[in-house]
Amino acid sequence: MKATFVVASAVIVMASAWPAAAESAFFDRSGRLISLVYSGDELTVRGRVQIPSPDGSRMGEPVAATTRGADRTSYQGVITTEPGKTARVRQTAIEEGGRIWISVDVTADVDLDVAGVYYTIDVPRTEFAGGQATVQTAAGARTAALPPLKPAERDFFRAEGSALLLAGAVRNLMLSATLDGPHSIALADRWDRTGRTYAAMIQIRPGPLAAGQTASIKLGLALTGEPDRTPANLKVDTATKRYSFQGVGGNYCFNIESPVAQYTLNNLKVAWGRTEMSLSYWEPDEHAAAPADIDYFKQREQAYPRLRLEMQMGKQLQDKGIPFVASVWAIPEWAYTDPGPAPRRANRRHIAPDKMEELVNSIVSYLRYARQQYGAEPDLFSFNEANIGVDVLLTPEEHRDMIKRLGAAFEEAGLKTRLLLGDATGPRNTHEFVLAAAQDPEAMKYVKAVGFHSWGGGTPEQYKAWGDLAEWLQLPLLVTELGVDAQAYQGGMYDSFRYGMSEVRMYQELLLYARPQATEQWEFTADYGMVHTARRADGSVDLVPTSRFWLVKHFTDLTPHNSDVLATASDNDKVLLTAFAQGPAGRRIYTLHVANMAAARQVAIEGMPDAEFRAVRTGENENFLELPAMRPQGGVLRFEIPARSLLTLTTMPR
Repeated sequence: MKATFVVASAVIVMASAWPAAAESAFFDRSGRLISLVYSGDELTVRGRVQIPSPDGSRMGEPVAATTRGADRTSYQGVITTEPGKTARVRQTAIEEGGRIWISVDVTADVDLDVAGVYYTIDVPRTEFAGGQATVQTAAGARTAALPPLKPAERDFFRAEGSALLLAGAVRNLMLSATLDGPHSIALADRWDRTGRTYAAMIQIRPGPLAAGQTASIKLGLALTGEPDRTPANLKVDTATKRYSFQGVGGNYCFNIESPVAQYTLNNLKVAWGRTEMSLSYWEPDEHAAAPADIDYFKQREQAYPRLRLEMQMGKQLQDKGIPFVASVWAIPEWAYTDPGPAPRRANRRHIAPDKMEELVNSIVSYLRYARQQYGAEPDLFSFNEANIGVDVLLTPEEHRDMIKRLGAAFEEAGLKTRLLLGDATGPRNTHEFVLAAAQDPEAMKYVKAVGFHSWGGGTPEQYKAWGDLAEWLQLPLLVTELGVDAQAYQGGMYDSFRYGMSEVRMYQELLLYARPQATEQWEFTADYGMVHTARRADGSVDLVPTSRFWLVKHFTDLTPHNSDVLATASDNDKVLLTAFAQGPAGRRIYTLHVANMAAARQVAIEGMPDAEFRAVRTGENENFLELPAMRPQGGVLRFEIPARSLLTLTTMPR
């Protein structure tokens, strides 16, 4: 039967308290299983609820309406099979007895004319081709080869059983699924936009689903095998400086009133900062005398204390010697082409041409007030992600012209603040957004840095384009929002060790390819927070740093500020090396970050200076652990690095 499948929008996470136990299964924000871990290696294994239409003619869309249960283990979502036809999904996932147990309940809101409800598991063909599938039936085990060539039938094997085993042809990989009873299981060879896979379609319930009827299943998954422990041979060239690096910082834009903001500011060596300029609340009504009317702005500050907080944050950064960017998201409603009755957040809105001068005056008045009343003056100014319109959309030409307008106005007002070119998201060919301004000498005389956001990541070539652009302009490059997944706030998907290691990979790849002078993580506040808060009965707050905090601390505290980034190389794509040096010969400080993204393995680093290196490591079950000092022999340092860990070697004193 040829069927179209509709994917459930339901989120699942592991049940755990902090600090978390070792993670063995990962889910995306829509509730789909995306990978499993075995012996430190991670394998793409997909699992999700699917509902096929009877004839394959309908394709429903998932509804992003997930809600997180209070116990942190249960999640709910909605499947739409066709317009007006929905089913609610509740799923839980918990690790027990060496398996990840997934419980699924699918309840129809109305009568659903569907072929059935399924839980489908996909495994990558490259690891399983030539292997074998085994289904435990009531009559005994039934087996089938996983075909290397596309079979004639869509489903090359069918059986009814209570257990499934998929054995791969490499590294003794075995994925086993224990079911809560006999279920119909069909195996297929698929090829879709995610690649070619073997799919096991486990039937939860056949046929139509009546209103109020529930289809349920509980299955336990376990993955075993021999991990890839190929040694990594790394090199560092202490004589070759690639570029200068000022350091690692973070954003202090949203949730700055949380104690997490102060915690990170006090406990991380922040090199750069970024704040929000809440312009929509600064001058909500078009006020002709606004630039000089201090009383008006004092009233705005009282009415919207957020203004005071962001100016105070700017002052704190400045007093600590931390340069910072002030960025605008939303502008006052009167300045949009489609003004509304109250400040609202919406994307891709345009500035009204006849309000441009008044808007520039409003920005200048904010900066002058922050300087006069708080002694805070940002180094750079930008419109946030104007290339995609969050919340103001600018064309490349409008971006160029805005830089010229603001630059001249800042200069006339005697402000030190200059313009940030770009501040665009994400890295994928978005450098084209700034080319109109980059080739205009009048605009560029006001620009002091280039910036982009790393959401979604990019290829080495896409990162390199931003670095090449900054070098061409002879300006520093800033990653003004370092982030992996712009939607990870949904369901708190950022709150895991795995997400932290994905940030580590991004740090390393940005440093290797984009060549920034500084990075600013999103965020160093409770937004995408790296620190958990727990309120006691007496009202006091406990702050508990997560593993993500300690991973970032490797970069903020152990990377010397204003250092040289050294040339490095790795022959293993699962181990990334960056290296830094600071200071004159004879008193040179060296730091190396070694990120192992997979299983434990032996590492050798050639070209090491003859010095004793302090060693600090963060892994899934250890945070910023001080190890015995290491010293290379004959310029080579050899050691074993644990699975999924970050090791920093530095000659910086403790």
